[in-house]
Amino acid sequence: MRHALVGLTIVIVACGGDSSGPAAGFECVGDALPTQAPALVNVSGQILGNFLSPGPISNAIVTAFRVGVADSIAIDTSTTPGFYALSITTGGTPVNGYVRVTHSGQVDTYAYPSRPLAGDLTTNVLMPTQSELDFLAVAVGVTQSGSNGLIGVVVKDCNGADVEGATVSITPAGSSVVHYNAAGAPSQTATSTSTDGVAYVFNVPAGDVTVKANGGGVALRQHVVNARAGKVTLTEIQP
Repeated sequence: MRHALVGLTIVIVACGGDSSGPAAGFECVGDALPTQAPALVNVSGQILGNFLSPGPISNAIVTAFRVGVADSIAIDTSTTPGFYALSITTGGTPVNGYVRVTHSGQVDTYAYPSRPLAGDLTTNVLMPTQSELDFLAVAVGVTQSGSNGLIGVVVKDCNGADVEGATVSITPAGSSVVHYNAAGAPSQTATSTSTDGVAYVFNVPAGDVTVKANGGGVALRQHVVNARAGKVTLTEIQP
């Protein structure tokens, strides 16, 4: 179930450290984010479907937006192998944005990076069907309301590796509840991320929420995403 919601890959170079500093993989905690970006950044990846055996989805509409702006900044349609590519003009500064993916038969899915885009990004998005979302909720003993959203999270370290033993939360929490995987499947009782770094936040009230995580003994960089009623939001959390 590693692919059960999230396929986002961001490679971040660790900034180094010493024996008295943070744990290995968390040396970049507290580093400032970039303030400049190339004139054009490329966002590409593959759109996938089927939780149990992910395969490509063709003819999905992939649209990029800046946060808080209704007009799109790039759009593409996935190919027969499910691939897409977007070129985004930055104006020289990192782009605070997200990708929306729509396809008949799948639940609309929104993918947010862990930080504003200051370089090229590979984002693979696994789109669930409604029946797959219902199965996921039943597996962890949750009744997912159609008026709430679901957020899928992967916790990563400075090197882009999945973080085991991390805890995830959101604010405002509202009626939301967080679950994790255990032994490769969604768990009703797990209290932190497994080796896949995955967390599921059910029944997130529609609107902006801040996603947070603690991993490696430190608080990781938080950021804001938008939860939408009846839709899926995907993101990563990194130092």
